[in-house]
Amino acid sequence: MAADYYEILGVKKSATPEEIKNAYRKLAMQFHPDKNKDPGAEEKFKEINEAYAVLSDPEKRKQYDTYGAEQFNKRFSESDIFRGFDFNEIFREMGFNFGGMGGGFESADDIFDSMFGGGSRGRRAQRGNDILASLSISFDEAAKGVTKTISVRHIKACPRCNGSGAEPGSKRVTCPTCRGSGQVATSRRTPFGLMQTITTCPKCGGSGTVPEIPCKNCSGTGTIKANEKVDVSIPRGISSGTRLRLRGMGDYGPGGQGNLYIEINVQQDRRFQRDGDSLHSELHIPFYTAILGGTVSVETVSGREELKIAPGTQSGDRLVLHGKGMPHFERPGYGDHYVHIIVDIPKSMTSEQQELIKKFAELDSKKKKFGIF
Repeated sequence: MAADYYEILGVKKSATPEEIKNAYRKLAMQFHPDKNKDPGAEEKFKEINEAYAVLSDPEKRKQYDTYGAEQFNKRFSESDIFRGFDFNEIFREMGFNFGGMGGGFESADDIFDSMFGGGSRGRRAQRGNDILASLSISFDEAAKGVTKTISVRHIKACPRCNGSGAEPGSKRVTCPTCRGSGQVATSRRTPFGLMQTITTCPKCGGSGTVPEIPCKNCSGTGTIKANEKVDVSIPRGISSGTRLRLRGMGDYGPGGQGNLYIEINVQQDRRFQRDGDSLHSELHIPFYTAILGGTVSVETVSGREELKIAPGTQSGDRLVLHGKGMPHFERPGYGDHYVHIIVDIPKSMTSEQQELIKKFAELDSKKKKFGIF
């Protein structure tokens, strides 16, 4: 089960941005691995930063609150979570000056790259980058579900060397930089003291080997860029901003394929206004139907439905068709469809119609005169 970011920071779901920031600053100081020698401190520190990166961003927090921890982590990669998160600003507010620190650090980003083993950059270099693509679909497609084919440009294994990076007939040899370990150790000074970190070897990308003779097709990288058609199955009930993950469809890397994330944009529909899984529409009815009542036909996402109009219905009244809204996303059931009534008053009438209305007005006047309402 995915961790709860609110629990990690020790705040309520209703916490204000200032309360979340204060909780983060307190915990970040408490669990920094250089100050806290507990074996679990480093992992706790990473969790704290991940939680704050999400809850401090209004849009990410909204997505997290909407879908919950498990679904959120399915839709957002680590690079998505930390995208736009400004460590520099946070550390400046905590009173650190990077300019005089030494150790090769010029910003808080450098520190966190070191703490996280080279950051997400190092991990992506081994596994292959995740890719984010956008896909626009119609309102009806969102309601019913659809499969779309898109073209994605990504990094693939070189067909000449099969991803090895070595020219056919040659081989890969031990990396001279890391001597085959795939990692290099560095000591750097942080705001909290001296820290030794192990990062991915920059020469071999963590594989421990390099091409003896670089492949002529890919210059030894083992990869090429290519366009590929991908079928995307979109579940019904999806909403704008939702990200679908296609495992192993991202960039190639020596440690495996990255993932492909598809961000969905649902086009607006003039017939309906969407509010979560509820739908709203307007229905114009003639004044005599509003007075006498009747049955009218209403357009919904699943087809036309009959709706009963009670006698005396007024403009602005809201009627509901239960279970006729949008399908719930990835769970059974449907939302409701709310119909907002607009009573149409004729702008012109025949003389016969006018006489009938006058007669109605006379009868209504007599009714009120005798106290009948």
